[in-house]
Amino acid sequence: MSFVALLILLSLILVVPLFFVLKERSIHQQKDMAQRHRQYLQQQALAQAKQNQTNTTQPNHSHTDDTKITTSNLPVIQFSKQHPYVKLLHSQNVPQSFRLIMDEIGEQYESTHHEQLTESQLFTLNKLIDIRIPELINNYLQLDKNYANSVIINKQLNATSYDVVMTQLQSILDFSKRLNMQSQSGVVDKLLASQLYLEQIYQDSGMKSDSLSLK
Repeated sequence: MSFVALLILLSLILVVPLFFVLKERSIHQQKDMAQRHRQYLQQQALAQAKQNQTNTTQPNHSHTDDTKITTSNLPVIQFSKQHPYVKLLHSQNVPQSFRLIMDEIGEQYESTHHEQLTESQLFTLNKLIDIRIPELINNYLQLDKNYANSVIINKQLNATSYDVVMTQLQSILDFSKRLNMQSQSGVVDKLLASQLYLEQIYQDSGMKSDSLSLK
């Protein structure tokens, strides 16, 4: 065998096993990298899940300072100069008779114990004041004054545009009065319950308090 052939044979003997060793090491390295990548993804998924759970369970106490939140989670109207209702209330273009009723509706609303109303009642009352009354008045103001006061638009009731608006405003006022009365009754019930509680305490303790008896 020639010297060159011997070198080639020796090279093959050394190189071929080395090739398989390197290939096997490369396969192990790829498997390790894949395993580490899967572990990283799992850790990220767990961390994200914990963060989402924290955000879900953490209570949110943020709300604007100028909004009162009732037990029904509905905001109570804060009357300001920029509120459409207040703007119309002070507008000289609005008939004084309308403004008098609107002013009384506003007084009824502000004296109402809103936490004593149901969510549906407060929602309706808010919508009437925030949207319906301003919409009603603005529609009326688009009419010519003579037309609004003289032309009959409801023949059954023999009512003009002015009469129709007055009737609707009076109806809203009556509704707000009923809700106000209901809210006052809710507070009165609490007062009476407190009195009964005290009377029971005095009775259980063997004492008598005539001062708590209703006259």
